[in-house]
Amino acid sequence: MENTLVRTLNSALPQCSGNITYNDVAKMFCAPAYVAQSGNMYQEGLRISDRLAIKYSIGYGYCHVFMNGIQVYAYDGTKMKLVTQGSYYNFWWNEADINAETARLVQEYLKSETKVLGIQGISESELSRQAKSLVDQARKNTETIGTRAIAASGNKQLNA
Repeated sequence: MENTLVRTLNSALPQCSGNITYNDVAKMFCAPAYVAQSGNMYQEGLRISDRLAIKYSIGYGYCHVFMNGIQVYAYDGTKMKLVTQGSYYNFWWNEADINAETARLVQEYLKSETKVLGIQGISESELSRQAKSLVDQARKNTETIGTRAIAASGNKQLNA
């Protein structure tokens, strides 16, 4: 599992290979924050499961944290493939709202996949339930992996 985790983290956050931390408050793996020329600070976060990798683009304002984007990747058997994404402006970070928006994107992806595969008879409520379950699974899985990594290493720094 550890090798798969390292490959997934490095694939989704290649710019910070070897410098990824687990944020116990946000319940996600995070790349180092950086400050843009404008003076604004940004960071990318990642939640993973055996089915999805969800990458969040996070912006830090003077008094609020913002979500600037979401990218959802699905595994094609060997690597991650970007399947849906959203860009946002002035979307204040709120865990419930972030999870709901991520589930909405995943639901859109599931709906499009059922059409492509010719699957009929799946209700919107079932697609919504499945999407919420997948997003929740990624959050819980990331929390479990992160907590284990902290316990094993004695600190929050991962050498991925």
